[in-house]
Amino acid sequence: MSARTGTLAAIFLPAALLLLSALSLVTAQHRARGLFVELDRTAKHTRDLEVEGNRLRIELGKASQPAAIAVAARALGLRPTEARQIVFLPGPAPADLARADEVRR
Repeated sequence: MSARTGTLAAIFLPAALLLLSALSLVTAQHRARGLFVELDRTAKHTRDLEVEGNRLRIELGKASQPAAIAVAARALGLRPTEARQIVFLPGPAPADLARADEVRR
């Protein structure tokens, strides 16, 4: 290796490493900014979903009130059943229940 080659290597190698380091830094900063923007978008989306969830909980609470159910039923043309329309069916005999318990075991 000649003195000139050694001098060129001593100048070129650190310069190349410095250039690669600078490019790596720029790339890392660009990626970090992109990730920060994505994080900000995700946080906004999370807030929007929380607001929507709260709105839906309130709406569900209102809709599950008996008065709201009655209004919706009347709007659909439903009416309360009359006592003469209700039919009670006999349940299974106690012996049938005991047999069913034995079968399950």
